[in-house]
Amino acid sequence: MVRRILTDRVANGTYLCILISSILLSGCVVFAPPPPMITGGGPRTIPKNHSETAIAVGTGVTLFSGAHAGGDAWLGRWRYGLSDQFDLGADIMGARHASRGTVTLKIAGRYQASSTTRLEAAFGAADDSNGKSLHAELGFTLGRIKEDRFWNRYISFRVAGAKGYPGDVIFSDQTPDPEDKIAPPDAFISLINIGSTGRISKNQHFFIEGGYGYIFPRAQDSGPVIYWGVGLLFDIGK
Repeated sequence: MVRRILTDRVANGTYLCILISSILLSGCVVFAPPPPMITGGGPRTIPKNHSETAIAVGTGVTLFSGAHAGGDAWLGRWRYGLSDQFDLGADIMGARHASRGTVTLKIAGRYQASSTTRLEAAFGAADDSNGKSLHAELGFTLGRIKEDRFWNRYISFRVAGAKGYPGDVIFSDQTPDPEDKIAPPDAFISLINIGSTGRISKNQHFFIEGGYGYIFPRAQDSGPVIYWGVGLLFDIGK
């Protein structure tokens, strides 16, 4: 009975994705909602006493065997430079997939290990039409930033884990369903992001990013995820 309920519910892997075009397919794989996993820029952290804000939009698709699913999403970001090599802040993302929705939030710290590399760690929580989660993420970004170039490219390797809990808060309805008492399966996600930033001005840039990865829901077959997205970055001085 539990297996039937789990396979009948709508897929919600699309909140991984901050993308540019719409790919809307049907699906039936459920897993705990993960953190926002977009990189959104190269390896540089924000300077001390500066703030970075960002907005992004997009769409993406999960390709589980016989259960494809897609949707669109938005993201907002804020970071504050505690030193010239370390910043701290938050990402919040909302997504729509089929007739359901997700809001996921993470608190993230970024450390610039060298001029070409950055390490990241984050933790947070999510609320989805199919359940809630606590999640954590690790990331490594590699790239080179040259101020005299219009384009700068980067690549990022990211992994995340999400622990599912039953029920939802933001997307709760007036008619309780037996499914609401079932926690979405825990999930592990690995992702490779490739992107480029373009200079608008000294303190304003845009980025284009896409990626590919795999989702490993507990006790279910894994499936790939593909995404593409665009956003704007703003460096706000002290």
